[in-house]
Amino acid sequence: MGLIVVDESHETAYKQDQAPYYHASNVAAKLASLHSAPLVLGSATPLVTDYYVASAKGRPIVRMTQTASKATESNAHLNVVDLKNRSLFSKSGFLSDILVRSVQEALQNGEQSLLFLNRRGTARIIFCEKCGWQAACPHCDLPLVYHGDVHLMRCHSCDFRASVPNSCPECRHAAVIFKSIGTKAVAEEAQRLFPEARVQRVDTDNKKTERIEHHYDAVRDGAVDIIVGTQTLAKGLDLPKLGLVGVVIADTSLYFPDFTAQERTYQLLSQVIGRVGRGHREGKAIVQTYAPDSPLLKAILEKDWPSFYNTELDERRMFRFPPFCYLLKLSCKRATSAGAMRAAQDLARQLQSSNKQIVIEGPTPSFHEKVQNKFVWQLIIKAKRRADLTVIIQELPSGWSYDIDPMNLL
Repeated sequence: MGLIVVDESHETAYKQDQAPYYHASNVAAKLASLHSAPLVLGSATPLVTDYYVASAKGRPIVRMTQTASKATESNAHLNVVDLKNRSLFSKSGFLSDILVRSVQEALQNGEQSLLFLNRRGTARIIFCEKCGWQAACPHCDLPLVYHGDVHLMRCHSCDFRASVPNSCPECRHAAVIFKSIGTKAVAEEAQRLFPEARVQRVDTDNKKTERIEHHYDAVRDGAVDIIVGTQTLAKGLDLPKLGLVGVVIADTSLYFPDFTAQERTYQLLSQVIGRVGRGHREGKAIVQTYAPDSPLLKAILEKDWPSFYNTELDERRMFRFPPFCYLLKLSCKRATSAGAMRAAQDLARQLQSSNKQIVIEGPTPSFHEKVQNKFVWQLIIKAKRRADLTVIIQELPSGWSYDIDPMNLL
């Protein structure tokens, strides 16, 4: 074997979270070592850890300085819309006036528009305005998502499904409210505003025959006018007729309580905005956000990778996250929350008394505390040496699962 390339190496899909456990980049590195072959990690938005290790070890970092097509050297024209300023939304509740005008201009020019929102469904929250009842999964305690095309509420964790109540199950009040939009709502709104346009939604709710891989040629050739979708659209699509990208809400992934939230937001928005300005034609990107003055958003729009990278490194160094330590996430599931908490506390005490060179954070409930009728608690272990974590894995009591080098802590 003469060369190994891991393309889009920042993708979390390369981490296998079920047996057999592995990370494709680590497997590729071992394979490259066995064959004495060069290894290339290709990405427009590399992982902070990968970039740091490459820099620290003096490995070559090769930058692309021009687009593949030289038809035009113009970059995308960028506009930022403040979602808090509701005077900018006279035609639609969640598509700004400038975005609506820009879609109309693209249609008149025979160009495609891409509307991006990394949320599936029609409404993300279903609740009673009188008593505050909220529709939640009985197995996972997660909010049920309304899907208007099939008029069902669904859990995006265990796929529990239920019909939509006509009135509140708790107080019988008739006003059940649907809030927080998803891609299905955006597609419906686009069809309402532009009834003559051909609108296609692309996300993991698509039926197998509707997925983008089955329709890419038609989409690429312009058979669809407005494409609506999630991160599925951000990954490497080259659409020569695409003239506009509209990010409906740029902040959806930014406020997750995880050390990778800013990195994932930078990668995702950079990738989706990068669908225009690729050398085919003049392009425009409109980003709607609740934080228009955010330094992170500024770095994304200005393609200022060094600024984002250095800021992210400073924060990770301060709070001891990779690449400045290794991580191990330990999880236990029990029939009750109290049982899971006791098991986590017992293991934490055991590890603290073992004199290992580790830092223990927790125990705490998992981000998704209830999964399929089981309660999940977790411990986060940090260590300077990865070997200290593999020893812990070997000594784990029964009923515990682990994730070494986790991609996130949710």
